[in-house]
Amino acid sequence: MKDTVIEMVSYQLKESVNKEQLAATHEKVNAFLHEQQGFMYRSLSEDDKGLLFDVVYWQDMATAKAAGDAFMAHPAGQSLMALIDEQSVTMRHMPVLTQTPTECQ
Repeated sequence: MKDTVIEMVSYQLKESVNKEQLAATHEKVNAFLHEQQGFMYRSLSEDDKGLLFDVVYWQDMATAKAAGDAFMAHPAGQSLMALIDEQSVTMRHMPVLTQTPTECQ
């Protein structure tokens, strides 16, 4: 597990977009991720200022980067990106230093 990578993307929605529109993308985005080699886990959260944090765990950097490229060309990625204020996007890839898995789902 030493090669595990966290991809963290923070962004805001466009002013004209509501949370229901965002929620409508979840199933397609999650289905896309489940098809990607190296995908481990995804969560989406929001802070008290409306900044969204999309966190994805990958088996390694190569699979994270390959999935990122595929996502931008995929209809699921395009549907999510259409809702996002592009100026607000920050993306990071970080190697995991330590982790403690649980059997709880």
